[in-house]
This record gives sequence, C-alpha cells and structure tokens, in this order.
Amino acid sequence: MQPWLTAGGLVVAFAVFITAQSGTFNDDIAIIEMPIRGLTLGLCLAGIVYLAGVVILLRPGSSHSLRSIVRIILVAGLIARLTLFASEPILENDYQRYLWDGGVTARGLNPYAVAPADVANLPPDQPLRRLAEKAGPITGAIGHPRFTTIYPPVAQGFFALAHALNPWSLTAWRAVILTADVATFVLLLALLRSASLPASWSAIYWWNPLVLKELFNSAHMDALVTPFVLLALLSSLKGRPVLATGSLALAAGTKIWPILLLPLIWRPLFGQWRRLAHCGLVLLAIGALCALPMILAGLGPKAGVTAFASTWRISAPLYGMIEIAVESALGALPAAGIVTASSMARVLVATLLGVLAMAISLRPTATAQDLLQRALLIVAAVLFLSPAVYPWYVVWLLPLLAIRPQIALLMLTALAPLYYLRFHFRARDTFFLFEHYVVWMIWVPVWIACAVSFIRTMRNVTSSALGNIRSNRPLR
Repeated sequence: MQPWLTAGGLVVAFAVFITAQSGTFNDDIAIIEMPIRGLTLGLCLAGIVYLAGVVILLRPGSSHSLRSIVRIILVAGLIARLTLFASEPILENDYQRYLWDGGVTARGLNPYAVAPADVANLPPDQPLRRLAEKAGPITGAIGHPRFTTIYPPVAQGFFALAHALNPWSLTAWRAVILTADVATFVLLLALLRSASLPASWSAIYWWNPLVLKELFNSAHMDALVTPFVLLALLSSLKGRPVLATGSLALAAGTKIWPILLLPLIWRPLFGQWRRLAHCGLVLLAIGALCALPMILAGLGPKAGVTAFASTWRISAPLYGMIEIAVESALGALPAAGIVTASSMARVLVATLLGVLAMAISLRPTATAQDLLQRALLIVAAVLFLSPAVYPWYVVWLLPLLAIRPQIALLMLTALAPLYYLRFHFRARDTFFLFEHYVVWMIWVPVWIACAVSFIRTMRNVTSSALGNIRSNRPLR
C-alpha cells in the first residue's frame, strides 16, 4: 500500500509544480522571458518517472485490484486535478475560444457564422457585438480570430453549459472538463472489468502527467471526446449496437476522428441488416443535426473547419514525408497544377485511414481485449498520420493504453512536451530548429520503439506457430 501512497503523492506534487510554474507564464511576461526550457525539462522528467512507474505496475504479480488501491488512485488524481484549477494556462489560449463559443451558443446564435475578428465591424445593436462587450478581453485573446470556430456542435453544447454555470469563467469550464474526465475514469474501470484486467491499471490514465497538464492546466476540450468513445466501446462489448453508434456519433460531433471506429463497432452486425439499419438511422440523425449549423453558416475561406482541414500542419513529420512524396509524384504529371500537394496528401491520408480502419475491423473480434486492441491501433494511426499533432492529441490514446498498455506509445508522455520548445525557438527567430530537429526528437524514438515491439510480437507469434506444428508431428 505504501508504494501507491508514495506514487499518489508524486502525482499531487506534479500538479503543485505546474501550478507554481504557471505564474511565470502569465500574459504580462514576454514569451522570450518565460522559463520554457525549464518547464519542458520538468514535463519530460515527469513523463520519465511516470514510464518507470508503468513498467513496475505491469510486472507480473505487481498489479492489484483492491478497492483501497483504486480509492488511492481516484483521490490522488482528483486532488491533482483540483490543484490545477488554481493554475494559469501555460502557453495555450484555446480555452478563450471555448469561452467565446459558449457565450455565442448559449444565446442561441450560430458560432460558425461570424469570425471573432469580424464582430467589431458589426452594428452596435447586433447581438454578437453586444456579447463581445460583455466578454471583455476574451475576444481579443482568441487564437486565429479571423476564422470561425472549428469545434463541432456537441462540443459547442459543453461550451454553452460552462457559460450557463458561470459566464466567461475558466473555472466553470474546468468543472465541465472534470465531470467528463471522471466519466472517463468510471468507464475505464468498467472496460478493465469487462476485459478481466486489474483495476489498478486505471492509474495509467488517471495519473498521467500529460493528461493533467493538457486537460487541467491548458484546459483543452479533448476531455469531452474520451467518455463517448469509451461508452461506445463498452456498449459494443455489451451487445448494444444502437447505444454504441449513438455514443460514437456524439464523439464525432465533438471531434471528427472517432468516426473511424465505426467499422469496428458495426462489424458484429454484418448479416443483421435490420439492426444495422437502426444504427444507420441513429448515425444519420445525429450527423445531420451536427452538420446543419455548419452548412447554414457556409464553409467558405473564413470557416475554421475549412482552414484546419486544408492548411493546418505542425509537429507531423510522417505526414510531411507523405506530402513530399505526393509533391514529387505530382511534379511528374502533366496536370500537376490542378491540385496542390497538400490537398492531395490530405485526401490520401484520409483515404488511407478509412481503408486501414476497415481492414482492422474485417475479422470478427474474439475477446474484449481484442476489440480494445484494434481500437487502439486505429486511434494510433490517426495520431501518427495527422497533419497536425499537438500534445493534447495524445490524450486520445491514453484511456486505451490503460487497457492495452504499450510502452512504445506511452513514451509520448515523456516526449510530446518537447512541443513547447517551439515557443522558445519562435521567440528567438530560430523556429527552423524546432521544425528540423525537435519534431524528429519527439517521433523517431516512438517509431523505433513501435517497430521493435512489432518485430518482437511477430517473432513470438512465429515461434508459437512453429511450436504447435512441431508438437503435432506424428512420431516416427
């Protein structure tokens, strides 16, 4: 029991460290004067300590499912999260967009209609103009203000809920995130039980330092996605495909990528066409409701969704290599000027992810662990191939890694924080160092570890198969 109490104390100490550090990153301090390298080092060291703890946890005989241990995991994680409520968001301002969108949506207005930068040009009697006056400095702090919001309607509902709790309040928004994260923890325990795995593995998610930093310091909205995804997987395991489809549709209405899990959810329904039709109707209904406000506002050049899908690219070297390959291929074609390498690469990646999701889902799932392992593969593929990869995107993987632990992927907990060095280099006009070197420092170790893990798995499978063949040989 003592090791668990010590580990829980380290988790809380990490939250205290982030909260204390956050005061040196407020808006009154120039970025060039912020201790970014010290913060990055602290985050990476926390990730290394976390990885060591996971290795110990996964050793045979070291995992426990005692209720007292689960209570320690829950309480320490809650204390850490509540401690971070007092912190100032570090180097991130996405939450300003959430607060603005919440105010717009709560008043029954379309958040996709007008970009924040254009609100000041509206007549004084317009509702959005009056709302901006109430919002105070928030509209001036929104990132990429020339674009409308990129966040789908289900996310907008949560933003509006935070606004209803307390207008323009970061604390109210963090309370919404905490509620969603507690739901993730509860669903994670249910999935561990369904897969006959130790409940203590929930610490792999609940105590992860990247989760604490990105969800409760930076207040990113990715916490909203995971409970819907986990509910969809749990419902599928329980043989409730309509609920699974609805949950997955709501997840996609929060961020679009969970739609790639649909073939996996629907695979058990092949041949059951009536049940599949019911699921299809649920998906279409939720999808239509989510698409309607975006369509009504239009998807022109100022639409955030259009801009993100067509131009956003950061910390994605694998996608960069694909884009270079496409550019080389297009250069050899006579009609190369019709499409750009970027647009073609994005179409190629989207197609590849769709095909991969269907290929992974072709074979019927044998066990709960099999289903969850395949879901992990699909989400990992999304992360690896995405044109834009931020540290908070790694949170998508972590609940599934608590069920199917892979050290190669968990290494991102220690490496993804190197992303914050981009602010250090940009402030010194040396951003090329981040693009040409740091990005590769994040991803190359993960790729190598994944390759080594794959080779070991294939060797074990081959050795097992050969052993079975030899044991079945007739005696001479």
